[in-house]
Amino acid sequence: MASTEEKPMAAAGYLSASELAELVDCKPNQRSRMVTWLSSHKWRFEIGASGLPRVARAYHDKKMGISEESTRSRYADTPNLSAFS
Repeated sequence: MASTEEKPMAAAGYLSASELAELVDCKPNQRSRMVTWLSSHKWRFEIGASGLPRVARAYHDKKMGISEESTRSRYADTPNLSAFS
């Protein structure tokens, strides 16, 4: 029963094997190819107990430019002219 509870959490937090395979353009059981691709493209990942690379879904979304979090600009949209007074 514990494994059933962990699966939705893992699915929500990390990419599945099929999602990783689609990203890397390989089959879901080609773990070494996934690791090679992730390393060569400088993606952060950890190897799980099953040998499958684990990539956080939030990290994937950020790298792919589909993150839902709003990015705050470091600089203002307009110059601060009152600074020159």
